[in-house]
Amino acid sequence: MFLIYINDIVVIIGLNLTAKLFADDVKIYVNITDIDSISRLQDSLFAISRWADEWQLNISIGKCAVLHLGRNNLTYDYSLDGVTLPNVREMRDLGVLVNSNLSFSSHYAQITAKAHQRAGLILRCFKSRDPFVLFRAFTVYVRPLLEYCSPVWCPVYKTEIIKIESVQRRFTKRLRGLACLSYKDRLQFLSAETLELRRLKQDLLTLFKIINGFIDVDVSQFFELFTYSQTRGHNFKLVKPVNNNNARAFSFACRRVDCWNALPADTVHAKSIVVFKHLLDCHNFYKFLLI
Repeated sequence: MFLIYINDIVVIIGLNLTAKLFADDVKIYVNITDIDSISRLQDSLFAISRWADEWQLNISIGKCAVLHLGRNNLTYDYSLDGVTLPNVREMRDLGVLVNSNLSFSSHYAQITAKAHQRAGLILRCFKSRDPFVLFRAFTVYVRPLLEYCSPVWCPVYKTEIIKIESVQRRFTKRLRGLACLSYKDRLQFLSAETLELRRLKQDLLTLFKIINGFIDVDVSQFFELFTYSQTRGHNFKLVKPVNNNNARAFSFACRRVDCWNALPADTVHAKSIVVFKHLLDCHNFYKFLLI
């Protein structure tokens, strides 16, 4: 009922801007090219303020901020309900920290620190020293911190990958009887995978869902299917776009194209998500991993 109550906020914002709603969160953005686009964005903020007063809803002004993206962005000050919104260098969007350069370095640092802290609590608070029990607790209480929404922020630089992987590497080394084993042997003993491999599989799974319509998004906004009929392999090969900056090249729509195109035809043509996940477990991705 609440979603029905606030759904018309998209209409009052106007056609020249884009609005995204999730529960009680609203995100508005527009491509700033001139003074008119700045005025349109400010007018939409005025309209939101009037709409909130009409429907007797309180806007959490303290949670609102402006994030300017791009090098040539006109950093204009915007106001909402008579309060000037702060211009920030980074902002949390549904649990993910992103900065004005579309980098997630702050997010990596935050989730890694929090995961190390929680992993340490498991080792100190659990009476059992059974490595399988402790690692099970790790997968329940720690690993979700390191994998939440990973298709959005998945790291591509080796230093960042190692930084996140260090949480699981350090935890498994402190388990009884595993300190003398290498990280690879510890994971094999625990029947586990590296966090990097799990993120890669999650990317491919999300890609599979989008292409097959399991997620209600427009495929053309993310990927372009290869139309040449003589292409070797499966018929869902993707065209790898030409990118002029790292933010685009390392985005979800680009970073896994080569890996997806290299998958066997029977994996890509899986009839269900469960079958696709099982077939991914049978594939060797060593060529696409850095550690």
